[in-house]
Formats: sequence, C-alpha cells, structure tokens
Amino acid sequence: MITGQAKPDEIDMLVEISKQIEGHTICALGDGAAWPVQGLIRHFRPVILERMEQYEMESCC
Repeated sequence: MITGQAKPDEIDMLVEISKQIEGHTICALGDGAAWPVQGLIRHFRPVILERMEQYEMESCC
C-alpha cells in the first residue's frame, strides 16, 4: 500500500487476518495489533480505495 502496488482485495485480506488474530492468542498485544487495522479500514476504506486509484492512474500515465 505504501508504494502504490496494493489491490482493493488486499484490504479484505487485512481485515480477515486481523480477525484471525483478534481473540485467538494468549498475548494481549495480539488484540492491540489487530484493532488499529480494523479501525482504519472501517473508517477510511473509501479514502484508501481512492488513494489506490490515484496511484494506479499516476503509474499508468
């Protein structure tokens, strides 16, 4: 995502991975690592998708 090479379906993969971590580890830091990713995607998915489209447009032209 940082370099502009992410695809929209990777957002869903991140959510799925974070849900597999959340509540499935004995380490409390697991939940703490999953929640920011979930919150970011929950609140800013349209912005993330827009940025992906911008990167795609810039790279093709």
